[in-house]
Amino acid sequence: MAPSFCVSFFFSLLLAILWICPTYGRLSVKVSENVLKEICSSHEDPPFCLQALKSDPHTPFVDLVGLTNISIHLVDFSANKTLALIRSLIKTADPELKKHLDDCLKMYDATISGTEDAKTALKAHDYETVNVASDSCMTNVETCTDTTTTSAPPLQQENKNMCYLC
Repeated sequence: MAPSFCVSFFFSLLLAILWICPTYGRLSVKVSENVLKEICSSHEDPPFCLQALKSDPHTPFVDLVGLTNISIHLVDFSANKTLALIRSLIKTADPELKKHLDDCLKMYDATISGTEDAKTALKAHDYETVNVASDSCMTNVETCTDTTTTSAPPLQQENKNMCYLC
């Protein structure tokens, strides 16, 4: 199967932090509606990106680092939700599907661990490590998506959402 590709708002935020704002002083500027739109404009699904970022009531009051923190928490929440779905699907799955779901379980466990690493790295202003966590998240979700493409429709929607979030 060909690997899928997703451009996440998490990755877009990192680009904004690393390239749009070359100095740390610019990072502390509050995020405006225009900045949100600029960040989400490179996303595969800009309305999804805007809705996700605006879903947190703190968004209007944070800077780019704070917005990245919000996105990490969104990824963590969604990964835990998807992990719970995988665990429920494993109980009723045929042996072949169970094998694929076990692989997905490992991928999502790694994603959740990666979000913890990203939280720690963000606090330390280690944006390279945050970027690595984002890349790993996308790879893990894409791997799960590729192994369960037609066999678990509810999981496919969660994988799609996760792909957008990573």
